[in-house]
Amino acid sequence: RRANVPRDASVVTVTRVATDAIPLEFRLEPTGDEVLDQILRKRRIVALERIAEFKERYAVQEMTPPQQRFLSDSTFLRYLEARDGDVGKAADMLDNTIRWRTERIDGRPCICPACAKSASAHCFIPLGEDKRGWQLIYSCAARAEDKHSDSSVTHMSVTLERLFDGSSKPGKIVWLIDMHGFGWRDFDMSMATTVVPMFSNQYPERMGQIVILDPPAGLKLIWEGLVSLLDPVTRRKIKMLRADKLEYFRTYCKTDAQYAFLDAVLQMKAVPGNLPAAEMERVSAEAHVPDVTRV
Repeated sequence: RRANVPRDASVVTVTRVATDAIPLEFRLEPTGDEVLDQILRKRRIVALERIAEFKERYAVQEMTPPQQRFLSDSTFLRYLEARDGDVGKAADMLDNTIRWRTERIDGRPCICPACAKSASAHCFIPLGEDKRGWQLIYSCAARAEDKHSDSSVTHMSVTLERLFDGSSKPGKIVWLIDMHGFGWRDFDMSMATTVVPMFSNQYPERMGQIVILDPPAGLKLIWEGLVSLLDPVTRRKIKMLRADKLEYFRTYCKTDAQYAFLDAVLQMKAVPGNLPAAEMERVSAEAHVPDVTRV
């Protein structure tokens, strides 16, 4: 039977796929959305069927050491899934990323220049894996001094490179977006038009879920503009939480340190650098973010 997709995602048609149709090592963690799970399972099966053909395109090309590391089975799989198994489209997308990485990532120090100058420049904090094995990342625009979109993109890409070993390893993130303190000074449409394409085009299939915490009533107009930039599948990965956010944390936080940090930070005034020191130290120690100095 077919699962019906809401109007905003009507371009996606889903055929039910059994979980056991996917080899154990490639199984996907449930997202909590049955329709989305079916979409992702179907993409995974098609990608696995075509990965050998896709890899063959790159087997005869001369690659640099950073490119060789990046072109893992996980990378080929992600790009195929992002293009619904279309090898030609996946190759175009991957070629674009290889060029982008050559210009911005490969061989460069894996550090954020702005954060090297000020610890309060950005707020995009890895908290470690949740119970699904996805990387929790807490962010809050009001807690960041640096409001420049290019600088934010650099910080986010550096974080992803560290978490996934030069973006070569499998894995997804849960982006927890704290809306406390959000004001017009934090709203920059160029931020959305640079960050969204970076995730979509250079880090496809990394986004497991986007969780917006305590969105203000005035977010509606902004939100409509942002949603227009997202594909239908990504839209289904978005959750907005208010009173139910603590229940979400209890359900998915893997460690007491993660829960304690989130519980504490959401009670603090959202201004640059204002983070719960003790909880921050504990969660950072347990997050096990690799200390990668160069990709």
